[in-house]
Amino acid sequence: MDITLQWLMDGDPVIRWQAMRDLCARPKAEWMAERQRTADAGWGAHFVDRLRPDGTWPPGRWTDTVWTLLTIIDCGIPADHPPLTDAARRFIESNLTPERAGDEKWLLNRMDMCHLGFWLRIGCYFLGNDARLVKLTGTVLRAQMADGGWNCRKRTDPQTHHGSFHTTFNVLDGLAEAAEAGVISASAFREAEARALEFMLAHQMYRSDRTGEVIQERFTHLTFPSHWHYNVLRGLDYMRNHRVIGDSRLRDPIALLEGRRRTGGRWHVEKRIPGTTLFDMETMGGDSRWNTLRALRVLKGRQAS
Repeated sequence: MDITLQWLMDGDPVIRWQAMRDLCARPKAEWMAERQRTADAGWGAHFVDRLRPDGTWPPGRWTDTVWTLLTIIDCGIPADHPPLTDAARRFIESNLTPERAGDEKWLLNRMDMCHLGFWLRIGCYFLGNDARLVKLTGTVLRAQMADGGWNCRKRTDPQTHHGSFHTTFNVLDGLAEAAEAGVISASAFREAEARALEFMLAHQMYRSDRTGEVIQERFTHLTFPSHWHYNVLRGLDYMRNHRVIGDSRLRDPIALLEGRRRTGGRWHVEKRIPGTTLFDMETMGGDSRWNTLRALRVLKGRQAS
C-alpha cells in the first residue's frame, strides 16, 4: 500500500471504509464491517452525540437538521442506526406531509428545488420506498428544464430557462438515492441523469458554454462539506463510476484537479463555506483526507474508463 493510501487508512472510520471500498478493492465484508463502526466512533459519533432529544440538531447555518443529515449521508453512516433513522423520519414527516407530497403546485411554488432534492435524498436513504417520496420524485422529474438541469430560481422567476449547477447536483443526489431505494425506475433515472450530465459536460463542469470563461471562481474551490454548493470536485465525484467520466470534455476539470495535488500526493483543505459547524472534521490549510479520497477515486475512475 502506498504512503497516501496508508495515510487515508489511518484516518477516521468514515474515510477508512470508503478508501477500502473505492481505492483498495477490499472485500465487501471488510469495508461493510468498517462502515458499521462509523456511527459509534470518530466523526459519526460526534454527529450522534449532538442530536437533541426531539430528534433535531441545533439550529444554525450548517448545523441544522437538514445539513447534518446530508453530511451524515456523505459520510455513509448506516441508515439503520436507530437515532438517525428516527431523526430522518421526524424530518420528513414535518416537511413532506402526505398532503404536500400530492400537491405539486405547493411543492413548486413554496419550496426551492434544492430542498426538494434534499428531502428526496434524506427520505430515500433512511426510509426507503415511501409513497410520499414516489410522488415527490414525479414532481422533481417533471421540473427538469429543457437544457437538462434544474434551477431554484424558477420558483420566483418563471422565465428562468438555464439550469443551475448547484440545483442540478442537489437534485441528482436525491434522484440517485431514489433509484437505489426503488422509488424511481432505473430507466427513468438514467434518462433524467443523462440529460443533466450532458448539461454539465457542455460546460466542462465550470465554464460558460458560450465564452469558455470560468463562470464562478468558487466552482473551483475544493470545499467539503459542500452543503448546497456546487464545486468541480463534487461534480466529478458524482461522475466517477459513470461512463461519462472518460468524456474528452472533462480533460480540463481533471487537469484542474490534478494541479491542486500537493507534494506527497495529498490535497489540502482549501476553502470553507462561511457558517457554523457542529465540529470541524479537518483543519483549514492542512492536508484533507476528504479531498484526497474524493480526488483519488475520481482519477481512478478516469483511468479505468
